[in-house]
Amino acid sequence: MNWLPFSKILPFLFILASISVESVPLDPDQKVYQPGETFTEDFIRIDFPEKTLLRTESRKRWRAVPLKDRPWLVIWRKLDRVGEETLGTKALEAVFPNTTPEKFSIYRTEILRWSKEDNSGGNPLQLYFFLLRKEDKAYTFYIAFYKERQDLKEWFSNPNRYLNPQ
Repeated sequence: MNWLPFSKILPFLFILASISVESVPLDPDQKVYQPGETFTEDFIRIDFPEKTLLRTESRKRWRAVPLKDRPWLVIWRKLDRVGEETLGTKALEAVFPNTTPEKFSIYRTEILRWSKEDNSGGNPLQLYFFLLRKEDKAYTFYIAFYKERQDLKEWFSNPNRYLNPQ
């Protein structure tokens, strides 16, 4: 068995020891957001009700979950193909047959919102589905949270929390 002399290993040990562990992210696709800190892209601005782990799943899809507990989940996706928002609207209409979405506008952004209650593992959930369109850009949002959490209902039912007024 061949051993490297210590004099050849020493420079590598010095370099490794001088690199701070905190400066190297464990997963560059994840970021922790503190309360009051916002995610911003295009006309989207999202703040979260508590300390949140945000994972970038692709260049146009994100997932946010709280770090303390798991009473909510937010997934949003940028739609960047022409007509993709029309296909998304048709898919949501298929999931919510005979349900007309709420339609309104904030900051020149067209907003469609569907909502429904569901159960998952015996837990009653409130679900919101949003389609946000502004000029030639569009995003979909899926939000799920425990139904009994009125604070989360107030937080997530307000689309102003997702829009950048610029």
